[in-house]
Amino acid sequence: SYPQGFLHFPPPLTLAETASIFGEMIVFRDLLEKTPSDEDRLAMIMSKVDDIINSVVRQCSFDKYEEKFHTMRAKGTVTPEEMSKAWRESMEEYYGTEGEVFDSYEDTSALSLYVSHFHNVPFYVYAYAFGDLLVGSLYGAYMKQPEGFEEKLLDLLRAGGTKDFVEAVEPFGLDAASPTFWSDALHAHLGGLMAEAEELSKKLGYSS
Repeated sequence: SYPQGFLHFPPPLTLAETASIFGEMIVFRDLLEKTPSDEDRLAMIMSKVDDIINSVVRQCSFDKYEEKFHTMRAKGTVTPEEMSKAWRESMEEYYGTEGEVFDSYEDTSALSLYVSHFHNVPFYVYAYAFGDLLVGSLYGAYMKQPEGFEEKLLDLLRAGGTKDFVEAVEPFGLDAASPTFWSDALHAHLGGLMAEAEELSKKLGYSS
């Protein structure tokens, strides 16, 4: 994207993680195909599912916390107690109350302090969730029509910041303005892996 010039070579936040996450997906699929045993394949898939949930759900909860914090900060000084309360509320909103996903939220009140993006690049965490779901859509498009996909992806990356998100994904047959775009993306990305995991689990006799 350097030929786009100094002002336009950086991609927008919505596309900032596309190259790295898509590369991770290619490597994952290649390793999965070469994995000899069904047990190892299932373990790899479940690990990838955890990664996706971590990238999407966790990063969205981080984004929600940032929104809460900046909203409070606009009104005045934010106390440590208010920060801790906002952090707890964000976790419960995305993960549920104690016992649903995590046994306890005890000693988690200061965890927001270790997320460097909060201090260095506000709201960058959104790019991880956005990028993970976008890659799910792009990989789904690749599986349907692999011919010409590589050049389209390179064009997207070469564009830097000269195209908005909707325009950038149009060549892949994706309608980012569709009200079902994100649910379709989640299904393509996570749903396919879950289906593979369930099939392997039945094959191995872990479930019926």
